[in-house]
Amino acid sequence: MGGLGASDFSGGEATVARALRGLGFEVVRRGDDAEAAPGIRRNPPWAFDELLLALDLYLREGQLDDSDARVLELSEVLNELPIHTVRPDLERFRNPNGVALKLANFAALDPGYPGVGMTRGGRRDAEVWDLFSKRRAELAAITSRLRGGVISSDEAFPVTPEDDEDEVAEGRLLFRQHRSRERNRALVERKKSAARAVGRVACEVCGFDFEVTYGVLGHDFIECHHVRPLSDSGATMTKLADLVLLCANCHRMAHRGRPWPSLEDLRSLVRSAPGQSRPPAGRPQGKP
Repeated sequence: MGGLGASDFSGGEATVARALRGLGFEVVRRGDDAEAAPGIRRNPPWAFDELLLALDLYLREGQLDDSDARVLELSEVLNELPIHTVRPDLERFRNPNGVALKLANFAALDPGYPGVGMTRGGRRDAEVWDLFSKRRAELAAITSRLRGGVISSDEAFPVTPEDDEDEVAEGRLLFRQHRSRERNRALVERKKSAARAVGRVACEVCGFDFEVTYGVLGHDFIECHHVRPLSDSGATMTKLADLVLLCANCHRMAHRGRPWPSLEDLRSLVRSAPGQSRPPAGRPQGKP
């Protein structure tokens, strides 16, 4: 007997697919994350931000059918996120059936789920599960900010990608907002002025001073890092105590990893590097 296609059924992962598995049939997914046959338009894989939203829904509500109002709502949110500019199959892009399938992927990773879920999930599904399935309050804070960026024009997300934006635990969209806040010219200048008042403008992790190395060309050159992710601080007023001055290398490292390394973590790495027998010279004294 030949295989049956999606057009032969009415329903989704949580209804027809589940019933067919119970009868002993093999159900093969041909959706956003599955390998498509040559010539078939394929939507981009789920981004970290999208997976966070799906996991949050799964942890709150469990496996849901593609006709459920909560699935329909999440589908609308995912379609509003400014992540994927290319959507080859717009009709299927993060549609309710795709959302229900993603919830089933997480069910397959959930040791407390009574069934088997949808076992053809991707590597990132497992990564997001491992990171956040037991950090629900943090996950809820992140997804609340993501939804806020869709609902409120005042919190709209920048559309320009950032370097290493796929490496951060809160996803690329909150990271873009975070980097935009770090570039606030008035705040950066106030932070530099505070550093000059007690010493000099140098990296607060490794002590690198651009002016010492590059002369006039490097005068006042430094980057500003906000130590609190947006998922933690929200849209509150940024204080100077929330900012630190970093060289480009240390700043990139400060945004890598899940969760972000602390400043003391970075300083320890620098101290333990070959050739470093003591804390880096030149770090401004009295800084956090």
